[in-house]
Amino acid sequence: MNGPEIQHLIENDLRRAVLRCAEPPQPDPMPASPWVAMSLLQKAIRRGREDLALRAAATLLRDGPERLWRRLGCIAAEDIGLGSLEAVGLASAALAGKRIRAELGGE
Repeated sequence: MNGPEIQHLIENDLRRAVLRCAEPPQPDPMPASPWVAMSLLQKAIRRGREDLALRAAATLLRDGPERLWRRLGCIAAEDIGLGSLEAVGLASAALAGKRIRAELGGE
């Protein structure tokens, strides 16, 4: 298998994961700068604070979606890494570009 074949398999896994999910939560964005939101997102994930992580993600999605996706890729690699190669692969597939995310329902 080569790189494009592997990427295609992971993108299909991401599509299936999105289809399995229920309606996503709609958290309120925070009154914070993108820099604070990026830091909070990573710290909240590390500490298991889903509520804060979702609000920080909503802030980044509102103010700079590309910042959100880059930060999620970093978190997947740094904080999850070998703990879940599937999660790293799914994050990498989402980072492949807007086309993939548009196919999955948008940002």
